[in-house]
Amino acid sequence: MIVTRLEYKDKGKVKVYMDGDYHFTLYLKDVKTFSLKEGNQISKEDYQEIVNVVLHRAKLKAMAILKYMDRTEQELSYKLKQAGYVEEIIMAAIDYVKSYHYLDDERYARNYIEYKKSAKSKRQIEMELINNGVSKNLIQQLFENEYSGEEEAISKLIAKKTKNIELKSKEEKLKLANYLYNKGYSMDLIKKSLEL
Repeated sequence: MIVTRLEYKDKGKVKVYMDGDYHFTLYLKDVKTFSLKEGNQISKEDYQEIVNVVLHRAKLKAMAILKYMDRTEQELSYKLKQAGYVEEIIMAAIDYVKSYHYLDDERYARNYIEYKKSAKSKRQIEMELINNGVSKNLIQQLFENEYSGEEEAISKLIAKKTKNIELKSKEEKLKLANYLYNKGYSMDLIKKSLEL
């Protein structure tokens, strides 16, 4: 492989292109250690050694990202891509953290549903989880197993909006019904909760 370009970035980082394609980002000291210069050819052994260094850093980065907040596989992949890792390295880093159960979309979705179900509708939660890369089948399965109904969530939202629903006029109840409907709750449950 031939080093076709070294693109110097801030914080002592260098993007390395080989045979015209971007391969990885290294630190300046790595470029010196491996004697990388534009136009130079590197051996398969040196290339593999560099890949091992980059993969090790990607694994550490993945664990650092997951340290304070659970993420889905899609979110972690996006974060690693932003950090400059290529797809092959990202997938290897994801496989590594999955092997230690640091990354688990089912656990993420279960916790998300548990945490959000008292404030959000099923529809809202489902859309947010889909946007975060959780499969629709898994979400439906977890709703069946974990979701204890939306009536409690609707009651909490009504209690936040008003002290006594019986004292509200029909217009005020309809306004509240519209608010709840826009949150993603079914009109049947809303009518039942508001006694419309």
